[in-house]
Amino acid sequence: MRWKQFLTPVESISTENALTMLGADDSIQLVDVRQPAEYDDGHIAGAKHIPLGELLDRANELDKEKPVMVYCAVGGRSRVAAQLLSGNEFNTVYNLTGGFNIWEGWESIGDYEQGLELFNGLESLEEFLIVAYRMELALGEFYTDMSKRVANQEAASLFAKLAAIEAKHKTNIIAQYTDVTKKEFPNNIDIDGAFEGGLTTAEYISRLGTDMEKPLDIIDFAMSVEGQAMDLYIRAAEKAPDEQTKKALLQIASEEKAHLNSLAAVLDSLYASQR
Repeated sequence: MRWKQFLTPVESISTENALTMLGADDSIQLVDVRQPAEYDDGHIAGAKHIPLGELLDRANELDKEKPVMVYCAVGGRSRVAAQLLSGNEFNTVYNLTGGFNIWEGWESIGDYEQGLELFNGLESLEEFLIVAYRMELALGEFYTDMSKRVANQEAASLFAKLAAIEAKHKTNIIAQYTDVTKKEFPNNIDIDGAFEGGLTTAEYISRLGTDMEKPLDIIDFAMSVEGQAMDLYIRAAEKAPDEQTKKALLQIASEEKAHLNSLAAVLDSLYASQR
């Protein structure tokens, strides 16, 4: 028996500090130790799902040299998980105080395979980047269309800004593509079925009850989509056929994370202006 796991103090962190740390350090391994149904109903975007009962058997899926942050529903199971990992020679382990029940940040839904069908069967970085581009293209076209449809001018301006961000994402993916393949990017990419994060726009709207004329609803919607997309890219990176593809997908996920942080700042400013 590893008595160290019961004697080692576990560092607990607040949701605010956790969000800051995750935004600043891509090396942190985020682990959800709840049961599958809990994870499917909602989880922190980018979290690897390892139920507590499977943690020791699957600990080899984590890097002992990199920080690990664990969470559950309220913090009890994750404290045990943190002690188990500490007792198995993981160097730095954090427990998220209050767990997912009080988390306010990047969120995603669906089982661990949600959306991965978009990447199944792909064998090269070139193919992965084409799929990523299609996802950004689909969402960008949706935002552009909405900017022309809504009556509220503030909402229209927000949609236009969101479309511009997606355009920047596309430019970055094209740059990665040309750098890797030494070829020009194809100009005939379609968007059929390329839903960012693995859900259709209608599913996102239905889930959130979004009013597309309300700026606060629009930002909430955009954050949900970007969180789902970041989650998908991180999970796809785990299944990447080689290190180069994995690195590229994690880079795209990092850009989605930066976008989420920018949207959070916009959300804060909208709330402040209404007080």
